[in-house]
Amino acid sequence: MLNTDHFFERIETSIGVDYMLRAREGVPQQGVYIRPHVHLEHEIMWFHRAEGAFSIGSEKFQIRDNTLVFVSSMMLHDMELSFTGDHERFLLQYDTAVLNRLKYPFPASASHAGFVMQLTHHQAERVQFLFQWLTELHDEPHTLDEVDPLLVLLLNTVLTHGESAEKVVISGENNSTFDNIIDFVVQIEKNKKFSISLNEAAAHCKLSASHFSRSFKKIMQISFKEYLLRKKIAQSAELLRNTDLSITDIAYQCEFTDSAYYCFKFRALMGVTPKKFRSNTRSTKQLSTKHDVSPPATTSTQP
Repeated sequence: MLNTDHFFERIETSIGVDYMLRAREGVPQQGVYIRPHVHLEHEIMWFHRAEGAFSIGSEKFQIRDNTLVFVSSMMLHDMELSFTGDHERFLLQYDTAVLNRLKYPFPASASHAGFVMQLTHHQAERVQFLFQWLTELHDEPHTLDEVDPLLVLLLNTVLTHGESAEKVVISGENNSTFDNIIDFVVQIEKNKKFSISLNEAAAHCKLSASHFSRSFKKIMQISFKEYLLRKKIAQSAELLRNTDLSITDIAYQCEFTDSAYYCFKFRALMGVTPKKFRSNTRSTKQLSTKHDVSPPATTSTQP
């Protein structure tokens, strides 16, 4: 039976921005409880002033001032926070495409479920400064060229701290429908191919096609067919950002039947055409180098 206490969170980012930053969120007097969930993105939470608890899998940790949390992609986690008048926390969510785009040799984070650690006063000052700086930058119009160096600095600082932290390791003993489907999604997220039928996916999870279809939609909040489409669109967006491939070549690589159908689906999901998306998300440096002109105003992005 599907555990309805677990759910998949679909994180929405603005067009042209491939990560999510949240700050300045307080805690109501009755407290906050975020029930167990997973999402495709990695998650960093910085609790500068806080009281509560954070769980990764079945491991539960105390949250207090200057607690740093990292959760790997598709790992079950939840959070409970108590009201404090000076509460301050930051949240950064990003996927592997961000790491690929930044092209920096970050410490490995995919070999464990995550970590929770208490920082020293000196360590905490640096992490707090970086999160405040990134937040202030986001308060004004900015380009990826401006954000990326700070993002590299912040991610490298956090992941370097993680090298000395005690890692959370999740055992694979639970064979519930939820775990089977999440494990399946993790596997296909690592695969650049999208040609898998509903029957093949159901067989992989040892479920009937109808049971798999119902359970997948309940967990992921979208149908399996829609999930594969979104996976294709996400991969195409990465190619639009980081390559000079033609729209036709990108449509072919992402296994669309033709470029017209690809453009139709891309616009329906993203709100703009692939061509417009590419021009809006190229960095100032890329645009200036390729066209030898001043960058247009559309190069600025703000989440």
